[in-house]
Amino acid sequence: MMAGPNGSFFKALIFDLYGTLVEIFKLSEYQTNLNAITTTLGLDPERFSDCWKDSWDVYPYGDYPSVKARFEYALAKYHSKSVYPKPKGLEKAIKLRLEYIRRQNSLIKEGVFDALDWAKAQGYKLGMVSNCSTETALYWHENPLSKYIPAPTLSCIVKLKKPQPEIFLKETNKLGVDPSRCIYIADGDDHEFTTAKALGMTTILVKYDTSDAYRHQPFPENEHVIYHFKELPGLVDRIELAKRGTKL
Repeated sequence: MMAGPNGSFFKALIFDLYGTLVEIFKLSEYQTNLNAITTTLGLDPERFSDCWKDSWDVYPYGDYPSVKARFEYALAKYHSKSVYPKPKGLEKAIKLRLEYIRRQNSLIKEGVFDALDWAKAQGYKLGMVSNCSTETALYWHENPLSKYIPAPTLSCIVKLKKPQPEIFLKETNKLGVDPSRCIYIADGDDHEFTTAKALGMTTILVKYDTSDAYRHQPFPENEHVIYHFKELPGLVDRIELAKRGTKL
C-alpha cells in the first residue's frame, strides 16, 4: 500500500458540518426563530409552521433559488392560492431567517481549529460534505472554517444529498483521493455512515447531548467515537497505527 501524507495510510479527513464542526441546531431555538418570523408576518404560527416545513420538499436538497423564494412558496401554501395579499414584514422575516442560520454557522465547536491545524500539519487534505440549505452557501466565504475548507460539497449546490453515495464521491474526486483512504468524521445523522462505510471510508462518530437537538435519527453504532475535538488527533493516530498493523 502506498503511503499517504507523512507516511500515513489515510490521505484526507472529510467532515460533516452541523453537529460536527459546528453545534447542532436546537429544537427550542428553531421554534423561537420560527415564532419570531410568524409574528413579524402577522400569521398563525402553527399553520405557517406546517407550510414552512412543507416548503422544504419543493427544494429537497435545500437548493431553493433564494430565501425569498422559499418564503413565497410557504406563503402561497398558507393562503391556498398563488396570488395572495403580500404580508407586511417579509423583508424582516427573511432577515430573521438569514441571521438565524448565520449565527448557527458561527457556533464552531471548541477544539475544532486546533484539530484542523494539527491535521494540516500532518499533511492531510481536508474536506466537508453537508446537507444544508442555501443560507449556508451564501455565507460560507465569511466562515472561519472556509480557511481550511474553502470549497466544501454542499447539498444545496450539487443537488445531491446524504446518504446518496454521489455526494461523497463529489468530495473525494475533488480532493483527488480514493474513499478508502479517507476518514469521515460526522454525527452519523441522515444514515450517512451506511454510505460512507460502503464506499470504504473509515468513520469517526462525534457525539453530543441530544436532549434539545434537531436531528433525524439516533446515533448509529460505530467503532470510533469522540465527544470533544481534542480527542481527534490521538484517535486518528491510533487508527493509522492499527491500519498499518502496528500496536501501541
